Amino acid sequence: MVRTEGGPAPHVFILAGANRQHSLDYFDVVTLQAARGTFRGESEVGRTADMIVYSDGSAEGNAAAQAVLQTAEADFQAVKQWFGGIALPAGQEGDDQNTPRTALPIEVLVDPQAGGAYHFGCDATDLYIQPAANLANGFMVAELVEVFEAAANNGWSCGHTNGEGLSRVLAGERNPNLAPDFAQTIQSWWSSGHADYVNSNSATDQDENSNGCATLFLFYLHSQLGYDWTKITTAGGATLGETYQRLTGNAGTEGFNDFVARVATLDQGGQLALPANSNPFPIQGSGTPAPGGQSGGSTGTPDPGVPDPGIPDIPVPTNAAGAMNMLGIIVVLVAIIAVVALILNAVGVIHILG
Repeated sequence: MVRTEGGPAPHVFILAGANRQHSLDYFDVVTLQAARGTFRGESEVGRTADMIVYSDGSAEGNAAAQAVLQTAEADFQAVKQWFGGIALPAGQEGDDQNTPRTALPIEVLVDPQAGGAYHFGCDATDLYIQPAANLANGFMVAELVEVFEAAANNGWSCGHTNGEGLSRVLAGERNPNLAPDFAQTIQSWWSSGHADYVNSNSATDQDENSNGCATLFLFYLHSQLGYDWTKITTAGGATLGETYQRLTGNAGTEGFNDFVARVATLDQGGQLALPANSNPFPIQGSGTPAPGGQSGGSTGTPDPGVPDPGIPDIPVPTNAAGAMNMLGIIVVLVAIIAVVALILNAVGVIHILG
């Protein structure tokens, strides 16, 4: 996504709600050159091994910067592990006009106009966030995930449905306060006809409905099918349907159909009955689930037909032949014990009869 003027366009995380249109308008005009010129003068609040955090000096900016700094290194390491422990490339400093900075360490800056977060390229390491202390580290993680998506280079596209969806759900893992925003985009997708954004990756990161669909489908992969986030991120794929296929061996259309059938059981007059965390999975019974996933992601009761990876498979006879085989084994064991006892009795080691 590159502009004809003013350098690259931002890749964005836009909050749903009343201010969404303001953010969309802002991202139509903000440029790399303007952002670098405006926000490079911010004051450093603190740094970790992998990140430097800045503030614009406002009370809100200072609070947001402190919130990011408090968990910055833990957040960075969590994202790194989700991507299989890969290292980010050294990158370069950019030119403040048409070439974004991709150098390390990550730099986090405050932009009161952000309406969420953005950066100027999937691998761009200057991350701009809205100064909202309760959401700030989630905003940072969303953009940091996209930097790792670029480094992984296995299909996640930060400017489109699959990459934006992954950045959102992983940001929510680090900051549950984002859940109400996820709920709004999920409801928007469902009420507008729940189109298949799983098998198409053509929508941009600014599309509210595709954001909702992608978020909910990734919850499905994680909490319905049981794949942990590392398994999902390292599987990759050009679409979420391809990610599903790589994980399960089944066609992406099968995954979308099962996903929608389960979600439809939550419909209440065109809106979905969602829990507070916006993740309704696992949802029981509505079709044949895909093969089971990996441990580490599921919550609640495992779906029937999906093996619980924490419970070993123990063969149990389920028919008459199996029962007869078990009975035969028991008879042989009893006979062996009886013979041994008689021998021991004969040589005086034990006395069976008084």
